Amino acid sequence: MKISIRLFGCAVGFAALAVTGALAQSPLAFSFQLVTTFDYPGSGNQTRPQKINDMGDIAGVFVDTSAASFGFTRRSNGVFSPPIADPNATSNFTEGRGINNSRLVCGDYLDSAGAFEGFFFSHNTFTNYDPFPTFTIVLGVNNVGDFSGSDIPTGGIQEAYLNIGGTLTEFSIANATATLAYQLNATNQSNSWVLAR
Repeated sequence: MKISIRLFGCAVGFAALAVTGALAQSPLAFSFQLVTTFDYPGSGNQTRPQKINDMGDIAGVFVDTSAASFGFTRRSNGVFSPPIADPNATSNFTEGRGINNSRLVCGDYLDSAGAFEGFFFSHNTFTNYDPFPTFTIVLGVNNVGDFSGSDIPTGGIQEAYLNIGGTLTEFSIANATATLAYQLNATNQSNSWVLAR
């Protein structure tokens, strides 16, 4: 009796291994592959990649040894842009937060009043975006130029926003102290994160 129960248990175990092995080979399975590591050029820089476009270009932030923050892009061929610093950033704080396939970079900077403002950067030209001059950050941009981020309107609660076709829509999650829309895809779906109370 003990032998047959043990054999039955072994057979169930082998069947479970076969099923999990088959599932691991299914199209829904995924794996991670480290392609490369990199740091923004220079000694002692802290590199913080943020988003990647379909061509493999990356936008991000690097912090130098003096604690100044700058945006950057890294093309898929490994070539870095010069530091991206919004001309209105009086405190050496600019962050590259997103990039689309036309290499339009979005991000934020700290202005002279200590407020976060959003920006877009393309072909060495900055376009600022600040519908709420106390706090607006642009966190992601899709390939048609619709974008997402976070702001603090007059109500004082940090809300997420989507700007689709020029129409700004804000939203927040109930009982959250902050809601941020981090990216927007081609079908205008957004992923967001919240800070709970």
